[in-house]
Amino acid sequence: MNMARKKLLSKKSKMTLEKLGRLTQQGFLGVEGRLTKVEGRLTRVENNVRWMKNNFSELFTKLDKFIALYEKQEQELLVLGAQLRRLEERVAILEKSS
Repeated sequence: MNMARKKLLSKKSKMTLEKLGRLTQQGFLGVEGRLTKVEGRLTRVENNVRWMKNNFSELFTKLDKFIALYEKQEQELLVLGAQLRRLEERVAILEKSS
């Protein structure tokens, strides 16, 4: 509590409507100041969220393409693996018959 408030609320002074009005006004001004700061912070948060939405959209598009490429590669590896097994079986049969 600042000195002005302490002085206004000291036991020796009497509470008047004028003093009560000043205290109330000081309280409202303090709240208004805090609300202004909160509003500024919320504006920055909103801007950050907007930026993230825009940039994450591009990131997710690229990630989807990467996943599709990975899945294609995985399928190709499975096919190549099956072909390799068939070739190994054929080589084994040819080696036995020679």
